Amino acid sequence: MMHRRHFLQTLGATALSFPWFSPLALRGAEAKAAPRRLVCIGLDFGLRPESFFPASQGPGLELTPLLKPLAHWREKMTVFSQLDHPSVQGGHYGVHAFLSGVRREQAGSFADGCVSLDQLVEEHCGGLTRFPSLCFGVGGGDAISWTRSGIAVPKLEDPGAAFDLLFKPQRGVATAAKRAALAENESVLSLIARDAKRLAPQLDRWDREKIDEFMGAMRDFERANATNIAWLDKPLPVTAGPKPTWSNDGCMDKVRANFDLAALALQADATRIITLNIGGGLPVTKIAGINRGYHDLSHSGQDTEKLRQLHVVESALMGELDHFLGRLAAMKDIGGGSVLDHTAVVFGSGMGNASSHANTNLPVLLAGGGFRHGRHLFFPKQNRQQTPMCNLFVTLLQQMGVERDRFGTSNGNLNQLLV
Repeated sequence: MMHRRHFLQTLGATALSFPWFSPLALRGAEAKAAPRRLVCIGLDFGLRPESFFPASQGPGLELTPLLKPLAHWREKMTVFSQLDHPSVQGGHYGVHAFLSGVRREQAGSFADGCVSLDQLVEEHCGGLTRFPSLCFGVGGGDAISWTRSGIAVPKLEDPGAAFDLLFKPQRGVATAAKRAALAENESVLSLIARDAKRLAPQLDRWDREKIDEFMGAMRDFERANATNIAWLDKPLPVTAGPKPTWSNDGCMDKVRANFDLAALALQADATRIITLNIGGGLPVTKIAGINRGYHDLSHSGQDTEKLRQLHVVESALMGELDHFLGRLAAMKDIGGGSVLDHTAVVFGSGMGNASSHANTNLPVLLAGGGFRHGRHLFFPKQNRQQTPMCNLFVTLLQQMGVERDRFGTSNGNLNQLLV
């Protein structure tokens, strides 16, 4: 018999290998109005504050050095400053809380655990598409997408393979083999549930906590397995674009390939919820004029040459965001307007200043989604407390149709400023 702790770890890693579908997904293609969509892009190393945050506040968004590549979207984006996640510290070890406001080890103190913004939206809205959510990644790095069970959602790090998953039909033997595997899963899940119930009274406190996490993961897996069967014979979404490619550079060209794939997935309504994590392993030395690693550059201090190279890297990332927004703006949506008009794009980090390992004053901008834009919103301290970034997330949840007035560490929302 498999040792129970090894078993919990093994199932926890595999429970997300099947996307969670619901019967609502069978009606997704019948939509008459443009759907709401959410894209969250997280950077492991943040952005240099002096180059990102505008000095002036309010309308007439000032184009700082890092915002200049986004000049075309000046009236379609909002920059926020002095938002953070209260009690989230640890430098690099706090980055994973970007979309949740809760570190993994703090999850037990919150009703929703450390579930991330995208996954909470998925719980309510994800069943309307074949893929309830997608999590892309480039450059390794932290997980920013977390289930309610406290499991990091695996990242798809090969845009070519992800394209095939989304759009390449499976034929004959492959479909039959998958059907057999799903049927076998049903039997295994039944045995697991029975064994877990039998073991529970014998476990100590630590194991009981882990078994609770495990049971949550198993319920996710069980739902996925049951509804995946319903989708086996359904046609895949049809893409309007080619399979993304990239050179042997594997740096900004691979970032672009991920953005292009995300745009195609949204256009085809294969999903409406996407995360993309741009990790610290991004091979920036392949960029002309860069001879230091990304992590080294992020700890620039006052080194003039490091600052110059870091600006090149960060400006290139902003340029790829510009490309992505352009793709979405060029795509016509149901009922008029563009895909960008109905897609909230969050771009930021759980790292405020990588050079000092600060998790405060987190860089974040919001583009598209039909919000009131064209401003820099500054949030000064109130009674020595910063405004939680989760207040922004509450507004995003409500805009996505999720009736919530609290999320993570929120103490309100930003509706009056954005809606």
